[in-house]
Amino acid sequence: MNFLTDECVYNITTQLLRSWRHDVLTTQEVGLAGKPDENILAYAVEHKRILLTIDMDFSNIRRFPPANHTGIIVLKIRPRIVEKVHQVLAQVLRDIDMEKLGKSLVIIDQSKYRIR
Repeated sequence: MNFLTDECVYNITTQLLRSWRHDVLTTQEVGLAGKPDENILAYAVEHKRILLTIDMDFSNIRRFPPANHTGIIVLKIRPRIVEKVHQVLAQVLRDIDMEKLGKSLVIIDQSKYRIR
């Protein structure tokens, strides 16, 4: 899968996705660090990438309707639970195919995920 990781995503998460052989770009690598959320999502859509973020603003489906993007995954993550959230992220990537993930909002916490 192709991902764009927001600047708030831990480097360990980006590296983990790369170790799982996913194509991952960071907002820093593409010159979007510090840019508005709309610019970041527009880049993800234009380049057919799933946005991975910790920013709960992206979970607002009125502001970012799932029909208008290529998938957003929001990680509810803090340093002390990073491994648990990564386990649920791995489960999501195993359970959900790219076609279903596109046009969806996925919220992941330390024990479960939900799809909108």
